[in-house]
Amino acid sequence: MRGRTFADVTRRGKFLVLGFHDKPAALVVNPMLGGRFAIATRAAPALPATCFTLQLTGALDLRFLDATLMARVYLTGDPAADIPGFRELGPDALDPDLTFETFERRLRKHHGELKNLLRNQHFVAGMGNAYSDEVLFAARLKPLRRASTLKPDERRALYDALRAVLSNAVATTRAQYDARKHPLHKQDRAFLQIHGKGKTTCPRCGHRISVLHSSGEATYFCRGCQV
Repeated sequence: MRGRTFADVTRRGKFLVLGFHDKPAALVVNPMLGGRFAIATRAAPALPATCFTLQLTGALDLRFLDATLMARVYLTGDPAADIPGFRELGPDALDPDLTFETFERRLRKHHGELKNLLRNQHFVAGMGNAYSDEVLFAARLKPLRRASTLKPDERRALYDALRAVLSNAVATTRAQYDARKHPLHKQDRAFLQIHGKGKTTCPRCGHRISVLHSSGEATYFCRGCQV
């Protein structure tokens, strides 16, 4: 990568695509659970869990940190051919072209549980464990509810919650970074309504928040106001 110049940074689902001027080469990163980029001067102290560093002009470093060692990094000229699952990605959850009509049409093709459906990158790209809990809470739908049982108004509520929750999360996280309240390579998720808050009370109805564990991951929901 020596001597190459970054041209742009885009996102496709959970993948960050760092393009170069000498296309078609690209550096593609799936941060997974704990991957974060941090920009620092070259003289700055080492940051914990640094996996690799890109040395930029102006004595700046772009450091990639991942304490979980789960991230995936690819240098490729053809992401669709070289990255498993990239070609099959569905529309991005915040894509302006993902209208309610398109979302509903795709939803009708699936009959499984809502939590699994939202995390299915072939259905909609970009959703993970935490935000699927948040979306279902906002839509007042239980995670184990099957998509085939949704009524028209519930399908609309799910779509509206998807767009609102993710848009608000982006705005909140950007404001955190702008305010410099936390290290730039970390994220404060205290603003989440329900995920990670088991055994506390629901902020909407006061019922106790329930937690289900499956395959090493936790699902949070309220039995009082999610149906």
